[in-house]
Amino acid sequence: MFLQTPKMICKKDSSLISGSRDSNLDMECVDDDLTFHDFMLSLDEMNVSRTHENNEAWFEKQIPLEIIDNMYKRTCKAVKKDAKPTFSFKVPMIKDKIQCQIYDQMKTCIDFSKLTEGTEIVCIIHVKGLKFLKQHYYCDFYISQIKVFLPGQTKYSILDSYAFNDKDEEFAELQALDQELLLDADFRQSIQNDEKEKIHDELKKEQCLLDLKRTRVEELEAKLREF
Repeated sequence: MFLQTPKMICKKDSSLISGSRDSNLDMECVDDDLTFHDFMLSLDEMNVSRTHENNEAWFEKQIPLEIIDNMYKRTCKAVKKDAKPTFSFKVPMIKDKIQCQIYDQMKTCIDFSKLTEGTEIVCIIHVKGLKFLKQHYYCDFYISQIKVFLPGQTKYSILDSYAFNDKDEEFAELQALDQELLLDADFRQSIQNDEKEKIHDELKKEQCLLDLKRTRVEELEAKLREF
């Protein structure tokens, strides 16, 4: 699954990410809009709820909701009064080399060093799914693309649909990474099986009611024949 952030303010200079163990990019909302923050909070709640619903199948034992909730490392925290929401997402790196693509307003691929603290950005976030460790678990994210709004460039040629809303590319990558998604094929099949079983049980009940009605009709018809 992919998410597109609203416009954010970069809170970390690129030099603090390249070659560092902490490869997370910190960002802050441009305005007081809490829509994206509320969405991330709801995603955390959904992850805890689904883990609890499936804990016996996943862990082969029943685990109380309170323990599952305490084990989950939440993506974002509640916003303090008069404070803006902040977020931190991993920048993918291999051998100290940045893997995500960075573009400016003109759709031009630029060097990662152009990303400086205070720059306005929009990110495409890849949601890989839940990752379980010994003591806790969390939702695994990483930044797939970054759009940087560089000062001094004209804003009249901005095409917000470039890459960030390319449905064909997203669908192709989702197919290739199907096993990494939170809702994998086995989980979807489990939901379908549960629904099928519910329908089967309801059908049996209706058939029993129908048999009772037929028996009652036969009894009434027999009484009529006695007259």
